[in-house]
Amino acid sequence: MKKTLFTITIILLCALSLSAAKYDRADGFGIGLSAGYPVAGAAFKFGMGDFRIVGTVGYSFSNNVAVEAGVQYDLDRFNVDRFPFYLNLGITGAANFGPVFDGFSINIPIGISYFLVDVPVEFFFKFTPGIKIRSDFVGPDFGAAIGALIYLNR
Repeated sequence: MKKTLFTITIILLCALSLSAAKYDRADGFGIGLSAGYPVAGAAFKFGMGDFRIVGTVGYSFSNNVAVEAGVQYDLDRFNVDRFPFYLNLGITGAANFGPVFDGFSINIPIGISYFLVDVPVEFFFKFTPGIKIRSDFVGPDFGAAIGALIYLNR
C-alpha cells in the first residue's frame, strides 16, 4: 500500500511539472488523492464546465475495499481576497466490499473547491451527509473528506 501511494504521488508531481496554463478552473480528467470517509484513496473527476463526474476508489475505515461514484455541480463562485472558490453540491453512492458485502450509502456531498491559478490543480473539502443501507440497518451516515487533484488534459 505504501509503494502504491508513493508511486501515485510521484506520477502526480511529474504531471504537475508538465502542464501549466492560466485559468481559474480546470476541466477534463483529474486524478489525485482523497482522505476521509466514506472512502479514502485515489480520487477521479471529469469536469465539463459546472458539472463533474466524480469517484474515489480505495479503502474504508473498516479496512475493506470501497468505491464511491456520482456527480457534482458547481452552484456558485465566490472570492476570498483575490482567490476564487467554488461551492458545489452532488449526489454519490458508496459501497464497501470485504469478505461479506457491507452495504452501501447514498450521499449528498456539499463542498468547496479551490483551483490554483497557474497550474491545473484542485483542492477540495466536502461534508457528506447521507443514508446508510444494510440488510439489518437503515440510518443516517455522515462523512467528510479533503483532497487534491491534478487535471491532465488541460
